[in-house]
Amino acid sequence: MTIEKKSILTPDGSKIFYEVSGSGFPLFLLHGNGGSSDYFKHQVPVFSQYFKVYTIDFRGHGKSTNTQKFFSFDLLSDDIYLITVKEKIHFLNILGFSDGANAAMVFASKYPNKVNKLILNAGNTSSEGLSFLTQLGIHAEYSFYSFLGLFSQKWKQYKERTKLMLKDTGITTEDLQHISAKTLVIVGKQDIIKLSHSLYIAEEIPDSSFVLVSGQGHLFAKKNPLLFNQSILTFLLENR
Repeated sequence: MTIEKKSILTPDGSKIFYEVSGSGFPLFLLHGNGGSSDYFKHQVPVFSQYFKVYTIDFRGHGKSTNTQKFFSFDLLSDDIYLITVKEKIHFLNILGFSDGANAAMVFASKYPNKVNKLILNAGNTSSEGLSFLTQLGIHAEYSFYSFLGLFSQKWKQYKERTKLMLKDTGITTEDLQHISAKTLVIVGKQDIIKLSHSLYIAEEIPDSSFVLVSGQGHLFAKKNPLLFNQSILTFLLENR
């Protein structure tokens, strides 16, 4: 499998790193908070047999840089859009995990005519969609990075990155209703996202289906890639 390493410079001077593999219809893979495109290392070799796969390191993650003081899902969505412009992509599929799913929802609501199929794995529109213990853990992580941020710019970035998980995404019910892509909302039964919240997302997106997978948690794609990949490909290759 040939992997092409690329990057794009944003108007604010941030460098966004991404990799391209395979051929065919574009499929963007968007990782979660604190991760990198490496999260999808078990997906890329499989998905690139059917699609042209783009794995992106969000700004301030992996090999990508970030010049902005604050993170937002609008900012991440704009970075995705810049890549589509550079690559001359007018129509694409998106698979987003966790905060990657949140950025995917923002992108799909802002550019409804660009997204063919949308897969949301463990996304949330509000921090209230997270389990109580998860919210406590993120607050503790934020406090830890806030202290370390007094001594280093790197930890300040980590603090702001973590803060993104504590803020509402800005995605409203109306935004969800504006998503026109055929959508799959897929979560593990032991996920850190409240089941009621995942169901809310699936119910508000007009053309969506919901899959709850027993025995899986937040890192479903990493812990059971065989089952995850099969579930995703069943959806993506439907009616082809």
